[in-house]
Amino acid sequence: MFFWTKYVNRFRKRHLLLAGILLGALSACTVINEQGQRTFESANSWVLLPFKNDSGTPRAGDKVEEILATLLRSKGIDNLQVYQDHSEKTEAWPILDDKRHQEAALKWARQDNFSYGITGNIEEWHYKTGVGGEPAVGLSLRIIEIPSGRVVWSATGAKSGWGAETVSGTAQKLLDSLLSNLEIGRI
Repeated sequence: MFFWTKYVNRFRKRHLLLAGILLGALSACTVINEQGQRTFESANSWVLLPFKNDSGTPRAGDKVEEILATLLRSKGIDNLQVYQDHSEKTEAWPILDDKRHQEAALKWARQDNFSYGITGNIEEWHYKTGVGGEPAVGLSLRIIEIPSGRVVWSATGAKSGWGAETVSGTAQKLLDSLLSNLEIGRI
């Protein structure tokens, strides 16, 4: 009997240690910080503004905007419009400066009397180099009260996935986590 108890205790200690290591590794995969107002009226007019792409991956902003539009609609924002570039058609090049593009979009949103806009930055969007090639995504989101230009909510996060995952799948999980505390509905 004593031998059996000693064996079970050793077995439990090993499994508890292993479980602790696994939980530590999994918790290190996602980091999120959030601040500001969390409750918003779904009936207000919303616009998805362009993202600033600091990742070095071309068109990462377009990918984030598409994923985010779907997630926002699934949270109850039915009155969401996605900003379309309104620069002059005579320009040979569209606005390539992301900051200027965001400012032009905000100006347009004010003229069209939107209540809230959501925008952000993409800090990381790539596959890590090495054997695993895990996806890595880093994003910041901001909800702007359009008339005042004041940021009323913001969140930032980073997530890495496993070797078989995609960058866009990892981004979708991160965006979903970033938006998880927002309450969208009839106030």
